Amino acid sequence: MGDMEEDIQYPSHFSSTIASVVGIFEDYGWYILISGVIMAYLYQRYLRTIVDHYRIKRDEAEYAAKYHKNPDLVTARLTAQEQRTLQLQEKYRRDAEEHKRKIEEKEAKKREALLNKYSEEGGHKLGASNNDENKSFKPGEKL
Repeated sequence: MGDMEEDIQYPSHFSSTIASVVGIFEDYGWYILISGVIMAYLYQRYLRTIVDHYRIKRDEAEYAAKYHKNPDLVTARLTAQEQRTLQLQEKYRRDAEEHKRKIEEKEAKKREALLNKYSEEGGHKLGASNNDENKSFKPGEKL
């Protein structure tokens, strides 16, 4: 195996380039690493917002130029947007009606269950307990 590695010969300029790159990293490696970390921090902290703002402005300018040249595209886009809005409003209305119907069904079932419960028990008199049913309360009468 060692013989095969020795058989491969690279051009002299390739070897000297690799040797100079390795030499640079040997001499200045920590400086390069620290500079890279600082640059990454600065990009994340400050430059990203500037770059994003620039991209948004550029996209808006392209959009404006595209639709300024062809007003039919604007009309078609606005029409499609309006249709989508109407579809969403119709879906919302249907969902709201369905929800209202379900709530009314639940309330009707609750009322029916209460009516069945009290009709089976014979009903209740408000404020009366089982022991006080035969007592009458008249104004001015003491218990």
